[in-house]
Amino acid sequence: MELYIIRHAIAQPLGRKNDFTDEARALTPDGRDKMRDVARGMRKLGLELDLILTSPLARAVETAEILASVFGMSKKDIEQTGNLAPGASSGELFAELKGRTGVESAALVGHQPDLGHLVRKVVQSDGGFSLELKKGGVCCITVTETVPDIHGALSWLMTPKQMRLLSKL
Repeated sequence: MELYIIRHAIAQPLGRKNDFTDEARALTPDGRDKMRDVARGMRKLGLELDLILTSPLARAVETAEILASVFGMSKKDIEQTGNLAPGASSGELFAELKGRTGVESAALVGHQPDLGHLVRKVVQSDGGFSLELKKGGVCCITVTETVPDIHGALSWLMTPKQMRLLSKL
């Protein structure tokens, strides 16, 4: 199984006079445009997605919707899970992933620092590894075992700028 770990795109900042909560922060127009290019870059790499799991927060859901659109999927192909919300348990996410049959590639859309911790747990369970994804950044993990936990190898990591450049090729 290939896991594509994707941080949500650029979202509205939380400010003193905003009428929304952190959960309701939407992507900015620039964030949406850049994420479309990131998704197109993923397509240029020949990636295919069987499943898109996303945090239920607005900015992550919008990011997942852009991915689905570029990959020819519908909004029905996106599943929201509290296991990708900020502060969620990676153990419960692993259990959710292990319960999926026939999934060869999945995009997981979420937030920092949780995604960095997730990558660390899958790639190096002893905690000696740190990773920070930029907004719209993507990394690929090739899962090598799922029992008792999910473990794998970091196949590649790209910044949003690198992905956008790929989309132009």
